Amino acid sequence: MAKDRRKKTTGKTRTGGKISGKRLLLITVAVCCVLLIVFGIVLFNAIRNSNNKKDGSESDVNAFDTTPVALQKKVAYYAVGLLGETETSPTPTLFLLCHDKKAKTLNVLEVPQSTYLGDSEIWIEKKAGNVWGNPAPLDWCDFEGKRLYKAQIAECEEQGHTVSQKIGSASYNLVAIFNEQYALPVDGYFMIPQEAFIKLVDLLGGLDVKLDSAVTLGEINFSAGVRTLDGAGALQYITMGGDTVSNELSRIERQRRVFFALFQRLCAQTDEQLTEDTLIPLMKGSTPLRTRTENDDMLEIIKAFREIPAEKVTAMILPGAEAKSEGVSYYSVYRQQLIEVLNMYFNPYGETITEADVLVSEIVAGSTADTKLQTMDQIAVQQNILGAEEPAE
Repeated sequence: MAKDRRKKTTGKTRTGGKISGKRLLLITVAVCCVLLIVFGIVLFNAIRNSNNKKDGSESDVNAFDTTPVALQKKVAYYAVGLLGETETSPTPTLFLLCHDKKAKTLNVLEVPQSTYLGDSEIWIEKKAGNVWGNPAPLDWCDFEGKRLYKAQIAECEEQGHTVSQKIGSASYNLVAIFNEQYALPVDGYFMIPQEAFIKLVDLLGGLDVKLDSAVTLGEINFSAGVRTLDGAGALQYITMGGDTVSNELSRIERQRRVFFALFQRLCAQTDEQLTEDTLIPLMKGSTPLRTRTENDDMLEIIKAFREIPAEKVTAMILPGAEAKSEGVSYYSVYRQQLIEVLNMYFNPYGETITEADVLVSEIVAGSTADTKLQTMDQIAVQQNILGAEEPAE
């Protein structure tokens, strides 16, 4: 028979069966001290980690340099692009908008798909058009919760901190082109999947675009002149052609016409139309814009653009030329001319951009390139918008 191992009690009352008031007070004080210490550690880490973020709502994985607070009422910068056929395909369209709110101008810096980025720890690709679909992984300090550059890894490890790798951010890699290579801030980005582009154009009733020559888009043969393109036709028009640098530059000139027609159509809509008929349906789709900007903020941006006439919208291609590196053709940016262009058109209120600020890798150096500079009144077409008032004679 097994022994009964249960504790037996007697009829006697044990000493200390009740906790005295003094002892209870000491225990309570001790517990409170422990809780305060734990709370202090948590609060300290939260404050430290928040100070390591460039953006108040996102970690360093997605953070980038924005316009200084002191200048935000004067100027804003937005990166805009058309994504490739798939998430990893090259980006056929990429440009930066500089909105001078005070002067009410809009300057557009167009970046060819094959723009040379050189060797950098920021990107694993050397062409600007490839960085969205193939972002570089980021080295990360797990203790401090921040991104590390190569020179910082050894110091982090010497302090006993663990270094890991985060999945690269497509938006960070793309915006870093403007931050790092051209010393320009970016306040928001709008990357448009091709399905979303088609949907947007169709929601706006198509785009009126001047065609220089006859072209077949889909199954439709268009003759030269002003023609209305639907979403699929407009997409084909701005993406057709080979991948040579010369074809890319030709596409950029076609893209100007299409994107300015899109600009005109958006600006012609009322606030209600923009919200209810365009932005909400667009962002509810299976392939919405890739952005971190809310609908209300997009509405405010477009409302501000309404005040800018076509002659105050200026587009230009990055100054540079085709060049080869290790047998591969790239678009090589001319550093000195780029600095002149940046200070003249894209830096209305900041400190002068110098050669030390521009981290461009040149394959070939050049003095002057044709940037194809145009103001949009030179190519603007009156949009035939259904229900719009006829222009005054």
